[in-house]
Amino acid sequence: MAKDQLKPRLCRMLKGESGYGFHLHGEKGKSGQFIRKVEPGSPAEAAGLRAGDRVVEVNGLNVEQETHHQVVQRIKAVETETRLLVVDKETDEYLCSLRLTCTEDMVHNGILLSSAVPPAKALASDNGEVWKPQLELSGGNLQRHSHSFSSNGSRKDLNGQKDLCPRLCHLKKGPNGYGFNLHSEKSRPGQFIRSVDPDSPASRAGLRPQDRLVEVRG
Repeated sequence: MAKDQLKPRLCRMLKGESGYGFHLHGEKGKSGQFIRKVEPGSPAEAAGLRAGDRVVEVNGLNVEQETHHQVVQRIKAVETETRLLVVDKETDEYLCSLRLTCTEDMVHNGILLSSAVPPAKALASDNGEVWKPQLELSGGNLQRHSHSFSSNGSRKDLNGQKDLCPRLCHLKKGPNGYGFNLHSEKSRPGQFIRSVDPDSPASRAGLRPQDRLVEVRG
């Protein structure tokens, strides 16, 4: 399948007389829970669930770090229906290569390459000196300052693209909270924004899915 066609799937199922019709299991050497078998003619098959799928969310809650028992209990928590966010092996590997976390937004919008996180690199000048971006708080706004040392020791200002700046998001709690979900990732240190509710304080403040949290209250 072409990479631009790869995306997670959201499978909604109503429980039938014989249950949902799929079998869940863990695999040696892999984290997470996988679909081992989907029974023909079952609600799971009708919902598009496939053998080999990895379960990312159950009823809107991320379960990637949970045990088999915990995932089973989350599925059972709603008696007559369940909603699974899943990825097949090819999509899972593609997301890992881009260092992206699977979210429900990707079901509707696809995998946006603009959200991919490239590995950080330090740049060296001709004389071997290395520069790294520095963050400076000025007037309540975060600004990015980057410099490179040329071979004669003078500095060149490499500022330019505003979309590469960090963002400072001021949120006021609403009736339903701030409107974002926080999570951590196995392969990367730190805390990340998993999802942002539409028209929430978080959305209005400019918070976006995949953002990495750097500071809280300064």
